[in-house]
Amino acid sequence: MDYMVEKTAKRIELRVLAKLFRTIFDLPASGSVDPILLLDKLHDTELFSDVDYEVVYNNALGKTVPAQCVITDTGYLIQIKESTYNGAYEKGTGGNRMHIMHEIVHPFVDKLGYKPVKNQPEVTKKIPAYRSLEWIVMALAGEIMMPYEETKGLSVKELMQNYGVSEAAAKKRISY
Repeated sequence: MDYMVEKTAKRIELRVLAKLFRTIFDLPASGSVDPILLLDKLHDTELFSDVDYEVVYNNALGKTVPAQCVITDTGYLIQIKESTYNGAYEKGTGGNRMHIMHEIVHPFVDKLGYKPVKNQPEVTKKIPAYRSLEWIVMALAGEIMMPYEETKGLSVKELMQNYGVSEAAAKKRISY
């Protein structure tokens, strides 16, 4: 599902936001990021103090939903399928790591004002990338995981090995 947002985003703006995200979590400006460790640091930051997470049974979410972030009465709840969490934690699987980072980024962009125009997802028309909530979240997650300036010129294999991302994410990074 995707939502059109009123506020637009350009890749250059997302690169600045990725640096801000790293600063908020007191992460180094370069190098890989471990989304599993970030989950346990959420409450250490004022901006993410209302973000919780839970690992749920695999059948708790739809078959094609590895993780999701929902708005609750008290803030945000990131729900992660057990298989997704274990894949990221035990095996370091890039796709699982990216899914978790993607969900961590959702509250961040929401708090930055990237709010859906409507409460219903767009299903009948294609949303331009710069107005797509999912594109913004995916692009920002990629920028956080693979800082642009230090990853220019790296191969797909190098990105996967050095930054713990999926092949799809590495290929996407190389394309821009």
